[in-house]
Amino acid sequence: MVDARLLEDRQNSLLVALRVRHRDGDRCAELLQKLNEVLVQTEGFKSLDVIRREGGLGTDFYVVVRFRDSAALDAWRNSPKRAAALVDIEALAITDVSRQQAAGANIWFEPVGSLPSTPRPPLFWKRWAVSLLAVYPALIVLVTVLSPLTSRVPQALGLLIVAVILTGLTTAFIVPWLTRALNGWLTAR
Repeated sequence: MVDARLLEDRQNSLLVALRVRHRDGDRCAELLQKLNEVLVQTEGFKSLDVIRREGGLGTDFYVVVRFRDSAALDAWRNSPKRAAALVDIEALAITDVSRQQAAGANIWFEPVGSLPSTPRPPLFWKRWAVSLLAVYPALIVLVTVLSPLTSRVPQALGLLIVAVILTGLTTAFIVPWLTRALNGWLTAR
């Protein structure tokens, strides 16, 4: 339960959000622990809280660093110790590191924006398999069904007719359906 005094405290805080690869999550946690050890020796430092969330695109860390006042926070932000302590942590980040300063209790009410990142596509061989599954059966059916029409025109034109229809079917219907149906398999690593 949150202590009401925490909401009334006029301390200065820094909220940092970063995302690392799943495989780097434990390393980042270790580095944040070392950061805490450095901060404990820093004048005006009050607390460091870390929330770790395992997501689909990586491991998210939300870090709240609290200082006694804005002067202590500014001194930390400008110190060489801070820069040295953050080098390894920031090197693990796979998206831009988001920072937000908050004075007083407003950090509890301002929403934290989501981390910007591009979703990772499925593994190449899985995309290839879905494409083959989408194209090959449809190609066999189209060639068979359209053979009375395509046999009467030049081969290049017959192939163009099949390609246009096949592209439309796979783009609009087959691939989206397969992607939804196989989503769990496609996103599993």
